[in-house]
Amino acid sequence: MGIVSRNRLFLVCLCMALVVYSGYSSAADINEKIGNRVDLKGTAVSADSIYLFVTGPGLPSDGVRLDAMLVPVVTGVPESFTVTDVSNDRWGYTWNTARQGFSLKEGIYTVYAAKKPVGKSSVNSAVYGTISVSLTNSGGPYLSSGTVDFNTSPVASEIFLDGQSVGQTPQTRGLAEGDHEIRFVHPGYRMVIEKVSVSPGTFISIQRTMVPEQAQLINSIGTSSPLTIVPPVSVLSGTVPATTKRAPLSGFIIIISISAALLVPGLKKEFL
Repeated sequence: MGIVSRNRLFLVCLCMALVVYSGYSSAADINEKIGNRVDLKGTAVSADSIYLFVTGPGLPSDGVRLDAMLVPVVTGVPESFTVTDVSNDRWGYTWNTARQGFSLKEGIYTVYAAKKPVGKSSVNSAVYGTISVSLTNSGGPYLSSGTVDFNTSPVASEIFLDGQSVGQTPQTRGLAEGDHEIRFVHPGYRMVIEKVSVSPGTFISIQRTMVPEQAQLINSIGTSSPLTIVPPVSVLSGTVPATTKRAPLSGFIIIISISAALLVPGLKKEFL
């Protein structure tokens, strides 16, 4: 196995700890007719209950209950979520898309299952899983309303769309109308988190340069960079602030000699 960054390992562990799936061939792309029931199942290790909520077109950005989609969820308030029990590390729930008190819009909905009562804005603080559900009047796939192009330098960064891995860069894909969270993860580089708002007919290009993780200092002569001491500008100009004291000249010469010895071993005897 190749080297994987800590960030990616953490994300993979989250997915393994809480798996969401259904009876369909693709857990990340369910196509269903509005008004039908959607059976959701999953695995949650070391949990007694799972907190469910859903986001989608026309719904509050932080999510709503699955069994009462007029009720927004509130982070930290368990009663505002759809709660289902876990038995033998497994859970299940049937989402009735007909009985909501209003007609659902066609579009792509994201169901979240978390171990804590947290909404979308706080979901990264909990172990969670997601599944995308396409709901249309015909039951066919919903045509995305916007297009987003993903690219990073270096390439082959893993893309997480609303918490779900969707492949690597470069990639162009359609997204449903609304706000989305994008994360780029690449071994040896810092994770990049983006927020994107998609409108009908829009094309958005996300081009990002990944920043390498800070290198660890090596405590050995010849491989670590010598410390550079730069006097304040006021000292160089000939004035010394009242709160600044000049170091003894002999001490300054010692610092120079040590630095020179580290840089050029052959000059050590001449300076000392």
